[in-house]
Amino acid sequence: MSYLSKDLRREEILQAAMRIALNEGFNAMTVRHIAAEAGVATGQVHHHFASAGELKSLAFVRLIRDLLDADLEAENAGWRQRLHSMLGSDSGTFEPYIRLWREAQILASRDPELKSAYVLTMEMWHQETVAIIRAGAAANAFTLTDSAENIAWRLIGLVCGLDGIYVLNMPEMDDAAFNNHLDKLITLELF
Repeated sequence: MSYLSKDLRREEILQAAMRIALNEGFNAMTVRHIAAEAGVATGQVHHHFASAGELKSLAFVRLIRDLLDADLEAENAGWRQRLHSMLGSDSGTFEPYIRLWREAQILASRDPELKSAYVLTMEMWHQETVAIIRAGAAANAFTLTDSAENIAWRLIGLVCGLDGIYVLNMPEMDDAAFNNHLDKLITLELF
């Protein structure tokens, strides 16, 4: 174990937790496994984080922030496409993030720290969606008939509901149907 400043060691442990979360999910995020991944003693994990729950929550929020910050579309993409990508990207590279988000939703009912992190990530998603709606309206690409905040929540609600059906692998809710429903609501809300 090499010497790192307190902040760098904490970041190293957090990065290890993030890797485990993406690759194996929340159940694999034990202190022992995170410590092994980070190359530190388990005591170091306890020293830098108040609890395993805090570490899981921080890793989850950081991962979702990375997902929300990902460049899903080219700079010259239209506002409709940017909004669609923020709400339901077709990129398979984000599947580990989406799988983790689904897992967090289920675990949030039993874990108060994870519930707080999940609520925070929903608020972050909402803020990013509102920003796209407002920018699109400012560019005269969208027509607002309600507040951007309300429209964003309705769009997010639809996406969450569609995703709940999608994971059931029902033939009526494949990728094309998901995108069709999302596009229809975007049209109804903003055009």
